[in-house]
Parts: sequence; C-alpha cells; structure tokens
Amino acid sequence: MGVNRESRAETARMQVVHVAGSPHEIGAAHGEQLADRIDQCVQLYRGVFGLADAELDRRAAHFESVSRAWSPDLAIEIDAIADASGQRRSDVWAMNARSEILAHVGVETTECTSVLAPKLGLLAQTWDWIADLEPLTVVLDVAHADGHRLATVTEPGMVGKIGLSSTGVAVGLNFLSSPTRLDGVAVHVLLRGLLDARSGSDLDALLDRAGPGRSAHVFLASRDATSGLTTGSSLEFTGDKMFRRDSTDEPLLHTNHFLLTDLITDAIPADNSYARFARSQVLIEQGSAVSVQTVKDHLDDRVNREFPICRKWVASPTLIGFDTGTVCSIAIRLNEGEMDVRRGHDPGGSWQTISVAR
Repeated sequence: MGVNRESRAETARMQVVHVAGSPHEIGAAHGEQLADRIDQCVQLYRGVFGLADAELDRRAAHFESVSRAWSPDLAIEIDAIADASGQRRSDVWAMNARSEILAHVGVETTECTSVLAPKLGLLAQTWDWIADLEPLTVVLDVAHADGHRLATVTEPGMVGKIGLSSTGVAVGLNFLSSPTRLDGVAVHVLLRGLLDARSGSDLDALLDRAGPGRSAHVFLASRDATSGLTTGSSLEFTGDKMFRRDSTDEPLLHTNHFLLTDLITDAIPADNSYARFARSQVLIEQGSAVSVQTVKDHLDDRVNREFPICRKWVASPTLIGFDTGTVCSIAIRLNEGEMDVRRGHDPGGSWQTISVAR
C-alpha cells in the first residue's frame, strides 16, 4: 500500500465536511458524505491491525462499551457513521480505538511533534502517520443543535483527533507506547469529548470520568473568554496513570516519549523522538514561539535530516509495505477561534483556515 513519494500532490486542500444536528444526524451525515473514504480506511486498518475478525471484534466491543458509558451521544454518532457508510459497527469502533489496538499489536510509530504556546493562544503540531491517509484525511466541521461548534482534523469514520471548539478548547495528540493494560475510553473518543465540552470548566470532570486506560500524550488548551488568557496542559497517559503539567506562560513541547514520568519502553522509537524533542528545544531557545509564523516554521524544520520534524515519506520499518511521514500540519489560534491546516509535508504548501467562531 505504498505511495509514489515524488508525485503526490502536497498542495491540495483538505476537504472540509460539514455536519450538523443531533448525534445521530451528525454521524449519519458523516457516514453518507465519506462512505468511500471510510471504506478505504476500514480496509487499510484491517491490514495494519493484522487481527482475525473475531479478535478484532472482541477488542472493538470492549472499547465500545467503556466509551459508550462515558459518552452515550458519541456512541450514537459512531453507530450512525457505521450504518450510513455501510460498514460493520465493529470495524468503525475499531478505527476509533485504533491507537489502543495498535499499542496492543506492537506497531511502532514515529509521529507528531507538538508545540503549545499559551502566551500566543496557540497549539500547533505535525501529524505523522501512514502516507495513504494523506489524501483521505478531512476536517470535520460539526454544528450541534444548541449552537456549539467544533472543527477537527480526523480520519474518515473517526469522531475526532486534533481540533478546536467554539468554547475556546483545543486538543492535540502524540502517540505514546506503554506496557500497561489499555482498557479505558479510546483516546480519539476522549479528544472529541473534550471538544464537545460546553465550557472549559467541564474539562477536569470529563478527564476524571474517563480515567487513565490509554497510552497517549494530549495537549489540552483552554482560553478564558473573560480574561483572554490561555491555559495549556500536557497530559501523559501511561495506561494506569495520568501525569499532568500546566502552563500559562512557558511553551510546552512534546514528541513521542514520556516527559513527566521516567517510564521507558522498548516500543518507543527513542532516537527519532528524542532527536525531534531536542531540536524543538533549540528552536524554542532561538525564539520559535514568538509568533504564529515562527511556530509554523518550527513545524517545517528539517535540520536533522535523519529525524526531521517535517518528514517526507519513508518506508516504515515496522509496517511492511507502508510509507509514513507528515500527513499534515495544524496551527490552532484560540484567540481568533481559527484552525490553520496544511495538507502534506511540503513547507511551501498552502494553509487553509477553518473558523469555529459563532
């Protein structure tokens, strides 16, 4: 399932999919509009998981159960996505829990460099993953019946990933690998649930109810509408614990290894992750967090040719037959209620802007 690394159209705009209404209506619209792409994603992940149907269904059923208990509305939405797109519900649930399932099957990843600059009200990151997903990935623009809005970069069939809401909440994601049991709310469901929060004051309660049970790093940013100040939080989930660091001042960085605990696992691509983190530290020291443009330049950095922040397609050492690299870059500007997205790994590519301002 490799791609032609030279001919891919890096400057094409990412499709924005508008959905609105009740949870069922939102999911049905998602499934109908993206049925072909969802089918491609289902087939892709079946190959990546490498699991028999019975085992995949068993794992999907577990994450469906815990996620449904945490957010019945998102469960309704995911079921509607599957039904409207003609897919088995278990396959769509497996995609929404793909990070947890991939952690179980031992897939190594080299994805994502993230910067959270509270003073700028900015959360930005690269999203690095399988090249075949670059033309499939979309921006989901969601309008709830009560007027709440959110926009999230996501894979077709998945309810959320990196994004921004009209209540001034933004989320980012870095994959982490942990040897502990992962049996909690799937991280992509968690991200969407945080974006669905009608107030920044609801975030801690949502996190408490979700508990740990996943292996991931989440950047969570919340802008206070009265003061205009942004609080940034770095959340590391090890499977059985959550570690947290907050900042209203200093920039926060993350790649794909643990920073807030000394947990080290062989599954983490340490050289790659440590190299990108070290380079990010240098860039911050040189002033990369002084403006939106300098942070975007940070995401484009390729000084380390072996482990660049913005990565061209390369053959994956663990996903045989797949290329991986920077699928897209995202810069979320909380003060403006806007998200800038650039598809592909070409620093010369054009950015497009999606607004959630009401």
